[in-house]
Amino acid sequence: MNNRLVRNLLVGATAVSLAACGGGGGVNSTPTPTPTPTPTPTSAIIPAVTTSQQFAAVGASHSLQGDQSPQLAGGEQLQVRYVESSDSYEVELPNSQTWASISYLPTEISGAPINFAGDTAHLWLRSDGYQYSRLIEWTDNANSIVGHEAIGMATTADGIPVTGSANYAGQILGSTSEIHPGDDMSIFGDIALSFNFGLGSLSGNISPVLQQDFAPYSLGTIAFRDTVYSAGGTTFAGKFDTNVAGLNSFSGLFAGPNAQELIGNFALPYLSPIDSQTYQADGAFVAKK
Repeated sequence: MNNRLVRNLLVGATAVSLAACGGGGGVNSTPTPTPTPTPTPTSAIIPAVTTSQQFAAVGASHSLQGDQSPQLAGGEQLQVRYVESSDSYEVELPNSQTWASISYLPTEISGAPINFAGDTAHLWLRSDGYQYSRLIEWTDNANSIVGHEAIGMATTADGIPVTGSANYAGQILGSTSEIHPGDDMSIFGDIALSFNFGLGSLSGNISPVLQQDFAPYSLGTIAFRDTVYSAGGTTFAGKFDTNVAGLNSFSGLFAGPNAQELIGNFALPYLSPIDSQTYQADGAFVAKK
């Protein structure tokens, strides 16, 4: 999928007043210099974080060269960490073994890219209203890699409820193997997950939408099947109830001190409503109670 990079520039102008004194001839006053504004960082990637840590990362990345099958392993995703001493974030590209600082924009611009790795790589924040997790999209231009992923503060075993149940509602974001020349194709939509913590069970559904430029095509609501979740577990997995052939799976983990949110990835084959051919969708999701 080709992502269109958008840069927004904010230009400000400051008016300076000149004062004049009378009597015995005019005296020109010197304008008071306007202080250079302190850069305002982009919104916190994970609002609740206060101590140094590396976030859990799940998603799907793609090479734009050669085989474009999705890479779903954790090591194939962009890694993100928070550094308390500098109150900043750092990122590590897949297989790079090098952490890079983020170059924040001088002013917060909704939807604008956040640059890193010498401004040859970019990430976008694609979800709001979450405290312990975030849905992001990223590109590594130097190595022709793109990805959609969810990062979060993983819930430890002692923070998982062992009684009762909870419903989580969230959003998905991803890419598709479907290509129509001249069109930008992507996947977005909703996801719903219902856990019975006491019984150790999971049910739910996904409602993906195929986006062709500005035209959305619903792919329907698809239920989960073959779910895997055990009482007290920090992770979960499953498949989607479809007969379309292809890579079919989802997996994830809870986020927050008491499993208030969750993050995951998905791979879903589908029949296109545009040309009735089979394609592969994949990406990441976040959800909260």
